[in-house]
Amino acid sequence: MSSLMENLHERAEELQAILDGITEPLVLIDSGFRVRRVNKATLEFSSEPDFPSTLGRKCYEVLYNRSAVCPYCPMKDHHENETDFDAQFEGKGEIGREIFHVANDQKETLYLDFFPIRKDGSIVSIVEKISNITRIKEKEEENLRIRNLASLGIFISGVAHELNNPLTGMSLTLQNLMNNLSSMDPAFFRKRLEMIKEDLTRAAMIVLDVISFAKPDKLVTTTADIHETIMKAKDSVTWVYPVLSKNTEWEILSEPGMTFQFNPVKMERLFINLFKNSLQAYDYGEGKIKVEVRRTRNMMHIFVEDTAGGIPEDMLDKIFSPFFSKNKSGIGTGLGLSICHSIVREHSGELTVRSYDRKTRFKISLPLVQPKGN
Repeated sequence: MSSLMENLHERAEELQAILDGITEPLVLIDSGFRVRRVNKATLEFSSEPDFPSTLGRKCYEVLYNRSAVCPYCPMKDHHENETDFDAQFEGKGEIGREIFHVANDQKETLYLDFFPIRKDGSIVSIVEKISNITRIKEKEEENLRIRNLASLGIFISGVAHELNNPLTGMSLTLQNLMNNLSSMDPAFFRKRLEMIKEDLTRAAMIVLDVISFAKPDKLVTTTADIHETIMKAKDSVTWVYPVLSKNTEWEILSEPGMTFQFNPVKMERLFINLFKNSLQAYDYGEGKIKVEVRRTRNMMHIFVEDTAGGIPEDMLDKIFSPFFSKNKSGIGTGLGLSICHSIVREHSGELTVRSYDRKTRFKISLPLVQPKGN
């Protein structure tokens, strides 16, 4: 009997040594959301001093400092008195989640893998593996910036090529005039000057196109459908933030064909920023984003409303300021609402906000026809 116990103890130590050799946190969780086994990487991740301080406690408390089951957990609908996770893993193997996490006032991006552990045909526990992919995401953003710089280089190269054509024409014409100045017929001379003038006009148009492209306060509008723009922004947000928006209900009170004069690209960016703010305020939880469009004689009014808790009264007059954010976790730049305000002002419109009964309601009022010169 003693030999058997020693053998089991040795095997347990071997298993723990294998787990400790894995550099990513691994956590064995039972059907009551209790932690049953962890490796050393988990102690570092959760800032726990030793193994006994984690065992038997709730996983969401140890790992993420939450008082209830994490809203992004694939087992969040599981009741603690149930003996297995069969309903959550029905027809699935492992489950993955990408989440935002704040540790020591620093935002991190984590990828969570959940592996089912079966016994007698039922899933009685799971292993959660936590991968910190913050550096990978930062690298992806850096690669995107590099691609943008490469695109800028191609754009500049194209502008240089376009300018080179009229400049070369002017240079050759001037050289021809200088070489034949004493014997040149006045009509021929006039014709060459006209050629130079045409090349100068071409060069000026190229420069004007570049300035129009780059100038931020140059608003270009067209007759577009605001309903279509709202739906594109909604689809973009749910595509980029699938887990964050999974439990969000949408109520879009508008119809196709609500056309007027605006810049669709900039307005889509405005709605994306407003929708993203609402999703982050819900913190992976259930909620509804309501969008309503009303048309009056001269104006189009769009209301965007959520019930994610509202905005404190003392912050309402600051939220449109650049770099201001009510989120103290470090998530976000505080530029989103400032950008929204700037876009509405470019359209000669007005952006206002109300907060009441744990609701936040933004109102965008835009003229149906843009003033001349805007």
